[in-house]
Amino acid sequence: MVTPDETAAPRGRWVLRLTGSGGHAPASRPPLVAQARETLGAGALGWAVDIGHEMALRIIEEMPDFAGGEEALRTLRMGAESSVLTGLLVVVAGDAGAVRAPQEALTGDRDFVRRGIPLDLVLRGIRIGHAMTSQALMDAVERLVPEPERTAEVRYVSRLLFAYVDGFSSVMASEYLSEYDRWVTSAAAERAELVRHIVEGRPVAAEQASATLGYPLDRHHLAMVLWHEPGVDAPPSDLQRSASRLLAGSGCGASLVIPYGAASVWVWAAWRTLPAEEPRLPAPGPGTRVAVGTFAEGVAGFRQSHHEAGQTAELVRSASGGGTDATWYADVAVAVMLSQDLDLARAFVRRELGPLAADTTAAAELRQTLAVYLASERSLANAAKVLHIARNTVAYRIKKIEARTGRDLRHRRLELECALRLTEVLGREMTGES
Repeated sequence: MVTPDETAAPRGRWVLRLTGSGGHAPASRPPLVAQARETLGAGALGWAVDIGHEMALRIIEEMPDFAGGEEALRTLRMGAESSVLTGLLVVVAGDAGAVRAPQEALTGDRDFVRRGIPLDLVLRGIRIGHAMTSQALMDAVERLVPEPERTAEVRYVSRLLFAYVDGFSSVMASEYLSEYDRWVTSAAAERAELVRHIVEGRPVAAEQASATLGYPLDRHHLAMVLWHEPGVDAPPSDLQRSASRLLAGSGCGASLVIPYGAASVWVWAAWRTLPAEEPRLPAPGPGTRVAVGTFAEGVAGFRQSHHEAGQTAELVRSASGGGTDATWYADVAVAVMLSQDLDLARAFVRRELGPLAADTTAAAELRQTLAVYLASERSLANAAKVLHIARNTVAYRIKKIEARTGRDLRHRRLELECALRLTEVLGREMTGES
């Protein structure tokens, strides 16, 4: 609690005047976001979201063990942002014991255990977050608090944050150790560790590994990655049930489901002989997405199909909305390979498409027409049939495209089609402002 001399005037109320950029959506769960919006206001909520995002990026930069694609960043953001929000709630309440460690951070703790991130790095991340939050609040005091009151406010905030982080660190360490004990003593841990060895390319004895996994590695494999969309508050067990539903009618002879992190699962299905066609997968369910690799055989195929599914999942996560519940690597392979460096991919699209790369309905219509026209071997009549419009309309649009881009569509067709494919799959990630 604060000391009596600090209770004469409400301390910390200037926090309610903080404002954010609005550039990032909250990563925390809806209950905490609602509490923060009600208690702190939309401005302070946005400020905390910004600090949490910056904090996650800093932690990954200083400790690459926390990296791991979009999902890993989202989990880290959720924990960092929730700790900042909770810190602000502590400052407004004036009592470090009035607010508990956020559930989002404890979920991240469990994720770190399953990904093999050691406790000392987790605690170091907490120290980095504390330092960043403290510095950001001290900067805010300089801006928002009149000179005569600044010293008292700095002491007030520093004391509360120190007490909060001290308790927060203890809870995180305790939760980490409890989860670690549960995890390492389970058969799931052994199977997950073996799977990681395989997908990382380490040598394994296929027959012994198959026995440990309860899954035949010498067959034809089809790998999948399932995950919950941001904002979906559901346990990994829901994803495992979704995976079971997906595989129920697939015709596979065996399957393997491995939880990965706090919000995704890795899945493999095996066939003795290669199926004549891809299995038809039902929709995975509301708020759930699935990325699917291609068929491949043996231990190398187990790894290859998973790599394809994982890269497809990263592509879908980086896309700006839209898309379907299930995405097959075979349908987006070109976009996956071309988008390994998004900055280069974006520059490539704008260089090849020029004004057609704009994020407008009119530009999207011209891109669609051009893609169909090229796929129809530049036949106006065939393109018109596919698009269900008049031949003269296709001709008009093609002339407009040539006039606006200043290029001959007979040249650099491969580059044109690749640029169009990127915009189709990645949407505003390619056509929006960088």
